[in-house]
Amino acid sequence: MDMSERTIVARDGGEARPPKRPFTKLRPSRVQGVVLHHSGVKDGPKGLSALKAYERFHMDSRGWNAIAYNWLVDEAGVIYAGRGPGVVSGATKGWNSRSESICFTGWGEVEAPEAALDSIKWLINDINSRYGGKLWVKGHRDLGNSTCPGNWLYNWLKSGMPSQLGDPNKVDWDGIKAHLESLKAVVSHSPLSKRRRSRGEAVRAVQERLKDLGYEPGGIDGIYGYNTKRAVKMFQVKYCSFLKVDGIVGARTWDVLFG
Repeated sequence: MDMSERTIVARDGGEARPPKRPFTKLRPSRVQGVVLHHSGVKDGPKGLSALKAYERFHMDSRGWNAIAYNWLVDEAGVIYAGRGPGVVSGATKGWNSRSESICFTGWGEVEAPEAALDSIKWLINDINSRYGGKLWVKGHRDLGNSTCPGNWLYNWLKSGMPSQLGDPNKVDWDGIKAHLESLKAVVSHSPLSKRRRSRGEAVRAVQERLKDLGYEPGGIDGIYGYNTKRAVKMFQVKYCSFLKVDGIVGARTWDVLFG
């Protein structure tokens, strides 16, 4: 995966509970497709809260081994590893050992945000490339008695996953705010640092903000290198009365940076 292009939260980054039993690996020769699901819940939890809600429901209420899906994508386009790549899921009866599953954590009955659709499309292409580019893509309803992934999302999938971008001159401030809040949730659980070799969209957002404020984070490449750490420390020095000068971007530094 090109981690610099997406914010992808690994199982440990999302503080996932360990499975009750070790995951079973998929046999690549048997994998045939990608299955798309949705939450089925209107106005449900967002971001990491949605991930945790699924985990409690699947593991505690249903008694399953772990969260059912290989991947989850939230409304801001952040990708979370559920069970992760290359393992048998628990999301699509009869097809769990022959597919990887993606769940959109929003409600698929209404138009989804462009950021989410873009990440779903990217993730489908990434999964497909890992299995030689020969996989089909289906909605859950294609493989079982279900209305999942919702009418709007299913129609989008079947129409070839087109872009939903509207007026390019219209700034979606609500979308930007939601996206930053989602990235903050990621940073709160897994602070950005050079030592962690942090990569992804949250790092890119920090680099762009630092550059806008007159600091020099180096390239806007989504990679937390030496120059980014130095720029973060210089920013923290300016607010050292209430920020620790350590070159690490946690929730507190994030709030000041984007406040």
